[in-house]
Amino acid sequence: MTFRPANTEDAPAIETFLRAHTETSMFLRNNLRAFGPCGGDAPHATRMWLQECDGGVSGVLGISTAGFVMMQLPAGAEGDRVRTLLGGEDVRGILGASDQAQPLRQMLGLGTAPAQLDDDEPLYALDLDRLRVPVGDTSLRPATTEDRALLIRWREEYLVETVHFTPEDAIETAPRDVDGMLARGALMLLEAPDGTPCAMTAFNAILPDMVQIGNVFTPDDMRGQGHARRVVALHLKKARSDGVERAILFASGPAASRAYEAIGFEHIGSFTMLIFEEAQHIKAAA
Repeated sequence: MTFRPANTEDAPAIETFLRAHTETSMFLRNNLRAFGPCGGDAPHATRMWLQECDGGVSGVLGISTAGFVMMQLPAGAEGDRVRTLLGGEDVRGILGASDQAQPLRQMLGLGTAPAQLDDDEPLYALDLDRLRVPVGDTSLRPATTEDRALLIRWREEYLVETVHFTPEDAIETAPRDVDGMLARGALMLLEAPDGTPCAMTAFNAILPDMVQIGNVFTPDDMRGQGHARRVVALHLKKARSDGVERAILFASGPAASRAYEAIGFEHIGSFTMLIFEEAQHIKAAA
């Protein structure tokens, strides 16, 4: 099946297609909504190519300015065509449903490329009318610039622990990440009654109907007290009051899975989070 470059007029049809596969298309949907389908200078701006069948979109392949490849290709794709499209690109990572992302990785010849993060993570989803909020005396509030120093420390620990950054890279990256989340109003803190911060969470992607949870972190001395599940549940309760209907997230391990299942999330699949140690230059098909 052939591809063609997307243009601005394709955006509504792309959104309709991606929404039908929304649980594994949130990065694509979020970037489409923010930047359109033709790329741009922003790191998350994404150039997209379309597969079409019977006059409609049947597949989407994209690469962000930062070098992350994303896909929604239910019917698959031919390796030569994918390499032709991405030939000459420097790929920093691949994000997508595992049954699509892993074959695409092989198509690009990146099966043995050294990876900083190479996880097929459990994918969870929740209809927010089924959300269970744990009882507790902690409360949720938006993070502010006054919290910045604490948030940066926590983000550094999160990047090392969850995304396998080196400490040096985490120190460099965390301030930018925190500033971006603060600017979007996406970062929330859980507080004890005395005002002590206990945990943080954020939305990695925000759409009118659906959100994607990320950046869930509890410091070591606060773990084992149910703070992660409560901070996520309270954040989703707020989103539900704003009209959001559904949420997804990826679980980083068994403890995270148990926390999310406790508030109603159901395991629906596997999502590949692949970040290479260094950007990989793609050679075009011969």
